[in-house]
Amino acid sequence: MYKEHLLLNIKREITLLKQLADNIKPDDLDYRPSEKVRSTYELMQYLSGIGSTMFRWFLVNDITPEVRKEIADYRATLTITNFAERLDEQYSAIEKYLATITEEQLMTLEVELPWKEKMPLGAAIIAAPIKWLTAYRMELFLYLKMNGQHELVTKHAWVPEELRPAT
Repeated sequence: MYKEHLLLNIKREITLLKQLADNIKPDDLDYRPSEKVRSTYELMQYLSGIGSTMFRWFLVNDITPEVRKEIADYRATLTITNFAERLDEQYSAIEKYLATITEEQLMTLEVELPWKEKMPLGAAIIAAPIKWLTAYRMELFLYLKMNGQHELVTKHAWVPEELRPAT
């Protein structure tokens, strides 16, 4: 059941990201709020794989410099057109990773976060991939608004379209 709850939360984040993806325009890609802050495109690259990358980190633990380069090279092929597809790929990968573990392992398997903090796998999934997908989804929403897409409102960031009341 815990696994199902984690997946439901991740699926919701992917759904909300895909809704925002429909609003990204070519003019948005280079937008960055200030120097030394990710551009919209760089944020999209990060969001397109950070969840599945962290599951790989936790469960396979093979993120070498060579693997990092492969991931970066793949992210460099991201476009507005394939962003939603990449989000779906990420969710599929996460489902596969979760299929390899038990409910018990979510509670007892100790994993290490990138900054060396250790915690049970279930807590780590919440602390890293879920929170990161949520936080950076909101950042994407704010970037789009700051770059002139004033038609976007709170519901676009938080409520899946199929759950919104008819207006």
